[in-house]
This record gives sequence, structure tokens and C-alpha cells, in this order.
Amino acid sequence: MLDTWISACTPGEFETQAALVLGLNDLAANCPHVMVEVIDALIDRIPLLGIVRGEEQRQEILTFLSDWGLPSHLMRFVFMPVMGMWVRDYGPGFARRSDGTVTILDAEYGQSERRNDDKVPSALAALLRVPVVHIPLIADGGLILSNGEGLCLTTGKLYSRNAGRGNDENRIQQILRDYYGFHTGVSFFTLEREETGHADMFATFTGADCLVLGRYDAAVDGGNAAILEKNAEMLKSIETRRGLLKVVRMPMPSNKDGVFRTYTNVIYANGVLLVPSYPDQDQKLERDALDIYAGLLPGWEIIPINCTEVIKARGALRCMSINIPWLTDRFPPPAPRKRSHCGLRDTAPGLG
Repeated sequence: MLDTWISACTPGEFETQAALVLGLNDLAANCPHVMVEVIDALIDRIPLLGIVRGEEQRQEILTFLSDWGLPSHLMRFVFMPVMGMWVRDYGPGFARRSDGTVTILDAEYGQSERRNDDKVPSALAALLRVPVVHIPLIADGGLILSNGEGLCLTTGKLYSRNAGRGNDENRIQQILRDYYGFHTGVSFFTLEREETGHADMFATFTGADCLVLGRYDAAVDGGNAAILEKNAEMLKSIETRRGLLKVVRMPMPSNKDGVFRTYTNVIYANGVLLVPSYPDQDQKLERDALDIYAGLLPGWEIIPINCTEVIKARGALRCMSINIPWLTDRFPPPAPRKRSHCGLRDTAPGLG
């Protein structure tokens, strides 16, 4: 039997974070402009820990960042021979026990051909000097959203991926309670044709009592418009500790070309919100999305990041990152730097 967990044991990403992990391996090789934009936005706001394959790639990234005028000395790196940049899915979760102990949660990773990716939670636990608990569940990080106070949102993909392992719905809910501390769970319908089945492709918590949920124009994608309406209907009676859950609808960009773009796959970083941007798509939708976040997160800096290319690999900003909560003693605060008036994203050619 596990120790008793405090009710808010799994944090919300909008809460204060100690550091941010970035999967820089494939990102640096295939979408370096995204890497530069993300690091430029955050390097003096939150400690950054980049996963790279080895010393050669570390040196290449440091040189690249220096060439763009970024303070590369503020980056920290960890060597791991992983295959994919989607560290959110194979990386760790975090929980805190009733005695205050921070624990890394290591769920099983369903990609058997990527054994090195599956080692990342234990490796980070050793690096951060925290205990690791292995979860008897296949649970990609993109499947789980937490409001920080015991409410979990997931999708039916979590249940279908574990059904053949002797885990029925009751057993899976028990695991979520015992290991993550979730006392309430809601399982969304997944989007049609969207291959990941992940909740973060159409939803994100901006606060303990506020969820942003995607909305498709029925004239553009009638099937998925109806699915998201059903998801919204399920949330109408969800209670949080602060009252009924507030659901704010967010426009979803077109997926007519088979690419499932999203404005909810975001990075929260201590008062900075990075939002996927698609300059080749409807810019009114994007302005509306940014305005919604600005209204929900007063005082936060909302920064669009060009994800035109990276989204084609079925992920965006949240997918390439892991928030590290609570462990502020492990990371000295980043030193502020002098920023130009226009900023790197406006001056660097080719960065969109």
C-alpha cells in the first residue's frame, strides 16, 4: 500500500516551476529555429535543462546559440541517447507525498523499440536526487492534464492502451488515485483522425478552476466540432475546490491537410506562456487565441512560437518539454539579460 498523498500532489503547469526540460536532440537537428525561439524566450526566465545525445551535439548547440547572440552559458545539458524529442511522453511525472517528499513518477512507455527513451525518468531521478516510483500503466505525458488540486483530464486512449494488460477502467482510476493523487478524473473523447489521442492537443488548464478547450468550426470539421462539444458537455458539472470548473473555448486551426494544429499544446514557464504559431494559417484565429490567453493569464507574457514545421511530427511545445516543480534548490535562478527592443524573433532571418 502506498503512503498517503496530499490532495494536490500532482502540480498544475501554470504553477511556479523550478526548471524546464527540453528534448533538444531531434529538435536541434530538424527544427533548429524552434529551438532558438524557445530558448530565446525562456533562457533568462527559468532554468533550462536540455537533453542531448552527447558532447558533440552539446557543443554544436552551444555554438549555434552563441551565433544567434544568446547567453548559451545559461543552458544546462544532460546526455541521454534518446530517439525522439517528445520528452513529455516518455519523460517523468512529478508528485509530492504527505511528508513533503518529491517523487518522480515513471509510467511505462509503450514504444518497445525505444528502450533508451524509457530510461529517461530514472536517469532524471538520479540527476535530481529524488526517488522514483514505477507506475504499472502505459501513460504518455500528453494523455494527462492536472489542475494541481486533484482533478485529472485524460482521453479514452489511456484506457484503450491499457485494456489488454488486465487493467479495466476501475483499476486505471485506482492507479491514478494511488500514484498521482487524482480524486476526480474525466475521460475525453479523442479527435477523429488525430493519431496521438492526447488531451494536450485540444485542452490545457490555465488555473485550478479554468480549462481552455478547443472548438472547431463545424463548417471546417463537423465531426471533430461535435466531439469537442461532447467533451465540453461532460465538463459542465465538474467541481473544483474553487467552485464549478470554468471552460473557455479556444479556436482550433484547420486540419484539412491532415496536420492537426493546436493552440493548447503550450509551455508554462513562471509568468511566460509560449503558444504555437502558424503564420501560414488564419491569423484572425491566432490573434483570438493569443487574446484568450492574455485575458486568462493577466500579467503573463504571451509569446507565439512558429511551429509550422514541428507540428507535422504530431506535436508542439508541450510535447517537447517537461516542467520540473518544487525542486528550486537544485537550480540556481537564471541571471537576467539585456534584451533588444525588437527581440530575436523579429531580427533573426528565417525564424518566421
